Amino acid sequence: MDVPRKYGLVRVIAAFLKVLAVIILILGIVALVGSLQWGKQLALPQWITLGGAVAAPLIALLTFLQLYAFGSILSLLVKIEEHTRAMIQTPPK
Repeated sequence: MDVPRKYGLVRVIAAFLKVLAVIILILGIVALVGSLQWGKQLALPQWITLGGAVAAPLIALLTFLQLYAFGSILSLLVKIEEHTRAMIQTPPK
């Protein structure tokens, strides 16, 4: 396809959302380990420690899914527009 690329900002936003989603997922795993470690060091009740250890990765996972899905949708919409423009163009002779 010899179509000029458009919507550069939308592409950047989609890539940023995907990278941010991965970072949040990693932070959720770090929060799991940190919650278990700090809960023992601070002598917190076990239900608080386990609650944080369960909630942090779950929230991170849900946030990851939402951000990554939205970034993928933006990428898909840009690709659909690009392919539609390529179909409309007349082939060179």
